[in-house]
Amino acid sequence: MKVLIVDDDTIVVESCRRILHAEGIVTQHAGTVEEAKAVLETEVFSAMITDIKMPKQDGFKLISWVKKHRPEMSVLMMTGYLTPDTQNTGLNSGADAFIAKPFTPDELLEQLYNHITCKF
Repeated sequence: MKVLIVDDDTIVVESCRRILHAEGIVTQHAGTVEEAKAVLETEVFSAMITDIKMPKQDGFKLISWVKKHRPEMSVLMMTGYLTPDTQNTGLNSGADAFIAKPFTPDELLEQLYNHITCKF
């Protein structure tokens, strides 16, 4: 399984990587929406974990783009600002699940495993 982690916060990225690598999951990182799109144009992933608040473009735009160009890929959105509006916007954009920061390793893995639809 291969997962793309999209976040501009290196601490969050390293935490996610450590958790996923312990499960034998291969990861790649993108720090911006544009970087993520460039990676997704050339590589295939089982899932993407994306932050919502990032510089220039937000994660909602990325989620919508992914669902248009990579509809088979599962998307888990993460945010430190989880509100009912944020949750609804994310799910309406195409996110399969959401997780509030900070999260435990078990919370991340549970959401990821519960929503994976392809196993590349």
